[in-house]
Amino acid sequence: MLFLFMCSYTLIAQSKTVTGTVTDETNNVPLPGVSVIIEGTSNGAQTDFDGNYSIEASTGDVLKFSFVGMKTITATIGESNVINISLKEDIESLDAVVVTALGIKRQKKSLTYATQNVSSEEISKARPVSVTEGLSGKVAGISVARSGGGVGSDTRVILRGNRSINGDSQPLYVIDGVITQGGINDISPDDIESISVLKGANAAALYGSSAGNGAIVINTKTGKSYGKDFSVTLSSTVTTEKANILIDYQNEFGQGLGGVYSRISTDSWGASLDGSLIDRWTLDPNAPTSQVAYTAQPNNVEDFYQTGINISNNIAIATSNEKSSTYFSYTNTEASGIIEGNELTQHNFNVRINSNVTDKFSVDGKINYIRGIIDNATPQTGEEFTNPNRHILRIPRNIRTQDLEIFEYLDTEGALRQNYFDPGNNGGANPYFSANRNTSETVSDRILAAASLKYQLTDNLSVLGRASLDRTVTNFEERTANDTYIIADDGNYSVTNTFLQNFNVDALLTYTKELNDDWKFNVNVGVQHIEGQFKEVATSNGGLNVPNIFSLDNASGLSGTTVFEPTETNSVYGFGQIAYKNAIFLDITGRNDWNSTLPESNWSFFYPSVSLAAVVSDLVTLPDFVSFLKLRGSFAEVGNGTAPFQLSRAVNIGPGGTNGVLTVDPTSPNPDLRPEQNSSTELGFDLRLFDSRVGIDFTYYKSNVTDQLFQVAVPVASGAESVFKNGGDIQNKGVEIALNLIPVKTEDFSWNIDLNFAKNDSEIVSLTDTEAGESIIIEDDFLRQFRLEVGEEFGAIYSRGFVRDDNGNVIVSDTGLPLITDGFDVNVANFTPDWLGGVRNTFKYKNFNMSFLIDIRQGGSVVSATQAQLTSDGLTTETLIGRDGTAVFGQDLYGEFTAVKEDGTPNDIQINSQDLFKAIGGRNTPVGEAFVRDASNVRLRELIFGYSLPNKILDKLPFEKVNFSLVGRNLFFFSNKAGDFDPEIATSTSASGAGFESFAPPTTRTFGFNIKIGF
Repeated sequence: MLFLFMCSYTLIAQSKTVTGTVTDETNNVPLPGVSVIIEGTSNGAQTDFDGNYSIEASTGDVLKFSFVGMKTITATIGESNVINISLKEDIESLDAVVVTALGIKRQKKSLTYATQNVSSEEISKARPVSVTEGLSGKVAGISVARSGGGVGSDTRVILRGNRSINGDSQPLYVIDGVITQGGINDISPDDIESISVLKGANAAALYGSSAGNGAIVINTKTGKSYGKDFSVTLSSTVTTEKANILIDYQNEFGQGLGGVYSRISTDSWGASLDGSLIDRWTLDPNAPTSQVAYTAQPNNVEDFYQTGINISNNIAIATSNEKSSTYFSYTNTEASGIIEGNELTQHNFNVRINSNVTDKFSVDGKINYIRGIIDNATPQTGEEFTNPNRHILRIPRNIRTQDLEIFEYLDTEGALRQNYFDPGNNGGANPYFSANRNTSETVSDRILAAASLKYQLTDNLSVLGRASLDRTVTNFEERTANDTYIIADDGNYSVTNTFLQNFNVDALLTYTKELNDDWKFNVNVGVQHIEGQFKEVATSNGGLNVPNIFSLDNASGLSGTTVFEPTETNSVYGFGQIAYKNAIFLDITGRNDWNSTLPESNWSFFYPSVSLAAVVSDLVTLPDFVSFLKLRGSFAEVGNGTAPFQLSRAVNIGPGGTNGVLTVDPTSPNPDLRPEQNSSTELGFDLRLFDSRVGIDFTYYKSNVTDQLFQVAVPVASGAESVFKNGGDIQNKGVEIALNLIPVKTEDFSWNIDLNFAKNDSEIVSLTDTEAGESIIIEDDFLRQFRLEVGEEFGAIYSRGFVRDDNGNVIVSDTGLPLITDGFDVNVANFTPDWLGGVRNTFKYKNFNMSFLIDIRQGGSVVSATQAQLTSDGLTTETLIGRDGTAVFGQDLYGEFTAVKEDGTPNDIQINSQDLFKAIGGRNTPVGEAFVRDASNVRLRELIFGYSLPNKILDKLPFEKVNFSLVGRNLFFFSNKAGDFDPEIATSTSASGAGFESFAPPTTRTFGFNIKIGF
């Protein structure tokens, strides 16, 4: 790094500073980001926000000015030190330059597969805590779900549907060529220069086995990104978020059952809230006794959630000249969630240096260090008894906030105890006790480092060598206080240390040749070595000897586990492109991997890809209204290995009291595992009309993932519980459409509309042989089974359902209650949407700009454990119907069903709603079919309103630019068929978490502002 810093200050003698402004000839507005290169060299600069540039050059040098969508022009430097340039629109270069596989930049015109870019500027302004949340609605075919763990919680990103039985189907993340293990959510948006979404195996085949689900490629800023010798940029974003509670609570009845009040009841089936006096509940023997009014507390749930805040400050310092550039930035983020104690502190340091040491030799190096501290972003979501959301959402309607807030007391022996109206309840707790006394802390240190050396051996031949490292060390501590009912009566303390590392080394030899004016080609050959390591050591106290002293020394039953999972992949690959008249492009790739997780006989596997694109508008004369037309098609295969240690039977050392015991792994290995195969086909076109005022990008794709690697249950007589094996064929096919419209474009005003639409159809074509039958259970719990069934879509959820007759009518018993199936044999839900869409409108008027994004999800369904519990507790408005025993199932309640008696006659038996919801709801045996919600929703995902100070004001200030923006996210739903919750907040980010809602925190609205100042 010291060597790189020295290189960054290399100076050229006998040169002068040339400055100027580059504008758009059509409307005479400045063009930021124009590339200014000294012809015949790699020395250059970029125009800044106001179209200004500055470059060190000599008299007689030729400057080349190029910009996406504009014709490239040149200018020779004479005596004048000022050269102003106007660029004209160029139909042939309408598309942006994108970063593709292996960090190679290519003009989008030459791409033979589908890709989309996302504006990094808008993500940095709107400032979601997770970068991936900012992709929602902006990319055709992308689905983003957030887990319910508060600030700092994970997200799940899916491109073109789920496709892996044992894996997570998420794309590969690549940052400046670093293949990451830890994702991109802790990367500072201020450091991101470009985001390219490479869809499917076709676009990412050269990244190898980890890119079968596509890739999201991040390029970070360099000193040249700011287009001047020296610049300092300060930016600050402040946003607040408020809970948007969607549950419709009833406020007519309080604690108790059968219409009778009970002070210790967790139900709200009690007496009418009439304002009469009742004893104030408390377990504190020293608390004063008093009575309170038995009245509704409509805000007792809302009172629990505070206003969250996210404050992010960034400083970026950039230097550049014709030889080198240096970029340094620091971002500090302080955020708090809507639950007290859920906080995040993050420090992000980034240094990147580029240097052309000589005309032939260049270096690029970066180090990104990220330290994150998250308090109480706990994994205790869903049904976990330490989840505070679980307890506050279930609070009876008469319980006062001021009584709940006194969540602990000292008993007669001086011990700290939980204060709750039903002490010792199995599954109950004071939510304030859970939030304040069942706490956790996650401290992570991440280093992303990369260095590359490039040498131009000849005019046509170059060699590139790279090394990169992504290392994260995490320490997680969890403290469970004494008197945490059932799960930790004596409290507990646990520590988990995790080490995650990905080390990558590769070399690439590139040969380019222009045979004549029509024919060009390039050939690339590379080798790669990737090492992955995962280590985890977890220790638990098994209870505390001394209450609330959280130390491993204070253990009543110490136990621990250790996990070590190393992987290694060696690869040889090649790729090339043949171009004819810069209009027909043929890409061919091939890669061979040697994967350590597979048996030696199968650890070597080869996979190719071939793709073709033709710019028809460059080859034939089309009608004048057709500005650009490109057709493309591709086929690719990607292989994949599996998790380590699946080839032989393992003996595990596990806890057994105070001594470790040996246990044989219950999963039988398979010494003949084969690599997983992903075959993908893609067809599409890119059409621009009316001088590019209308743009359509269409893609059809189909992929099949076969020979998947997963475990299935086997008969007990086999000596194992399950076997790990190959099998299955999961198919995804669909269409993606990206539409760009420019209805208005004048000198002062412009209006852009970006629409995207994606429809994906998945099918489980096959699973395995008769050992596993026609279905595989991935996960199950009290409410549902997440199951794969041949012939169905990926992600089917099975649960208990209503017994029906041959006509599909629900059968009720002689009590009037519906009959319920015995087990999880009814397909009740699937989160897979019918289609996804997004509409972004962008307006610019002089120095003002505004954009808003409408995000659309149509179809799919979610089963809600929250609703099963809340209705059983008598908390929601639907439980008001029939409390007097006059409701009829199929009419007053669940009127969407047709109900008949066992003799086939229409149901007319009256029931009490308490009896119904106690029978079909609750925690242990709920009927999932009764609590399915449509996941369709339309929301205002993002709103940005900005203003930039004009030059006439900036000339009087010591600033180069000043931008203000008001921002908002998830402001409201236009429609939400789930009604009671946000269907996109999942219990977990695993594949089986999709379509399952369980005591997630409320969705939130975010408001804030952003300011950016440049010097």
